[in-house]
Amino acid sequence: MKKICKILCALTLIMSFAACTEKETENNDNKPNGDNNNYSTLLVGTWQVERMTVDGQNMTPPNMTLAFYNNGRGLMSDGGPDENNDFGWVINGNSIKISTHNHDFTFTIDYIDDSICDFHGDYIEFDGRDIRGDIRFHIVKSNGGGGDNPDQGDLGIGTPELVSRTESSITVTAHVTGSVDEYLGQFPNYTCGLIWCPASAGIPTMTSNNAVCNTDSYGNFEYTLNNLTAGTAYNIIAWLKLTPDSEPILSYVRTYSTAENGDSDTNWINIESVNVASSTSLSITVTGYFDDNPIGIGAVYNTTGSPTLNDQVYNAFEHLNTETGEIDETILGMDENPDGSRTVTVLLGGLQPGTTYYIRGFIQFGDGTPTIYTDEVSETTSQE
Repeated sequence: MKKICKILCALTLIMSFAACTEKETENNDNKPNGDNNNYSTLLVGTWQVERMTVDGQNMTPPNMTLAFYNNGRGLMSDGGPDENNDFGWVINGNSIKISTHNHDFTFTIDYIDDSICDFHGDYIEFDGRDIRGDIRFHIVKSNGGGGDNPDQGDLGIGTPELVSRTESSITVTAHVTGSVDEYLGQFPNYTCGLIWCPASAGIPTMTSNNAVCNTDSYGNFEYTLNNLTAGTAYNIIAWLKLTPDSEPILSYVRTYSTAENGDSDTNWINIESVNVASSTSLSITVTGYFDDNPIGIGAVYNTTGSPTLNDQVYNAFEHLNTETGEIDETILGMDENPDGSRTVTVLLGGLQPGTTYYIRGFIQFGDGTPTIYTDEVSETTSQE
């Protein structure tokens, strides 16, 4: 847990940058003006964190670099062998939204050009504690504006998707995403692979179990993780390295379990997406597999974090008629997938405007089997 908090802290600090001196910004014309494309172009590259202050106190992290790729992905490194962590980023006007595996954060751009960038924010998370104050960062670009992969275009790597499982193995498939025909040929030595660890150990890194996978000419691959423990959940991430020396591009994490009791499958659930529907509602898509008979599948949520069935609950079974198949207006879609899993999109209504909600998907059983929860994600409803 401490390491996860450290990761979240580092990624939130990434985007909390602000001006270190008034002199650095007062005579510059390139101030925030809503030019999204210009900001996005300027931000792409690798940056060195030169200064960080919290309420005026110097708290500059040593050896921290930030790589922003032009496919909307990024990578933070603090110089340690296992402390590289990926994130997603989107610019909207003079603000930037950072998405980690568990949280979204929005920060304000004060100044940016092709060599320096200043951001600010008022919140970080460190060692499980909320730190609020005037948080200011100043970063300096350390390369020529293309990140570690200047010609990668929109190339990325998709999340691992389940193919099959046994008591001791999990087989998944993944693929290179983006304009493969246009850009992938520029990287003849690219490699793809998987990293994984037991879900109880947290998020895998490049120093965890790591396998290089053979791909076809379009960057598709399938791989079987062997010698696993029966009835155990594993966190799995796909990675892409465009050159032998480049930083890996990482997918979002997926959690899959090995089978138990001789079954070919067991119970699992993942959150696919959470989106703002209105100032009082969010839509959430979950995919789950269950070979037992559940009494509930859906989402739990609150405004404080770590939601359980003791908080607000959306149980999709309460919104459909299992005999007639009729559903109410809060179920936006239901599908059965080729691997036997089911995907459902539902609407969480009656929420407060401009409020951050913490959400986990769940499968609940009535036979004493423990409830299964996904990792926590968060989203903020829009203002009225």
